[in-house]
Parts: sequence; C-alpha cells; structure tokens
Amino acid sequence: MATRRKSVYRVTGLLTTQPDDKLDTALKAAINENLSEQEKSVLQVVTTIVPSCYNGEHERVALIEFRDGVPSFLAELGSNPLGDWQIEMGDTDISFDCHFFGFTQLYKPRLEEQVTAEYVAFR
Repeated sequence: MATRRKSVYRVTGLLTTQPDDKLDTALKAAINENLSEQEKSVLQVVTTIVPSCYNGEHERVALIEFRDGVPSFLAELGSNPLGDWQIEMGDTDISFDCHFFGFTQLYKPRLEEQVTAEYVAFR
C-alpha cells in the first residue's frame, strides 16, 4: 500500500440515476472491490457526494478521503498527479484524480438555504 500526504481524491462520472445515499453506497462498494484484504482492514474511507459544477442535473462528483494511507490501485497518481485512474462502478466507468482541475464543489448546500452569488468590483 502506497502512502503519501495528499489523501483526498475527486471522483467524476457519477450519474444521477439513483439518489445520493444509494450512489454513495455503490461508490463505497466499487472502492472496496479494488482494495486488497490488508487495505480493507487498515483504510478508513470517507465519501462526500456533491453536485457537479458542469452537469449538475445528470452527474454528481464525490470527494474521497482515505485515512491511514492510500490504496495501491491509486498509487500511480502519486507519481503522475496530473493523471486520472478509472474503475468500473456497475455499468459506468468512474475516474479518480487528485489534481482537481476546473471547478469542484466542496459541499452540498442545504435545500432550505438560498444560494446566491454576487459580483463586486473593487477599485
């Protein structure tokens, strides 16, 4: 099992054909299928499902934190941090990366709160 400081990854390609809680369960199962037996007993996997900044109606993004190490199936990203790694999740290929190019929402807003954005020019 490879270890490194950066232990948060972004997962793209998650389709919105199921609710976020079921999507989260499926994602954890797909990750678990790619872990070695030793990694399953050592690593703690923390997942957060968030809306996609690009295709929010049809796609979700996940932030994955691996505590106590990085799984070997993602070790290549340590030597190639600009790359990505794909695995299968059901009928879909999902991609892991650690470069976070583009926009990535970091949390899911509460439904009862209004979200606004305002442009302010400073002189």
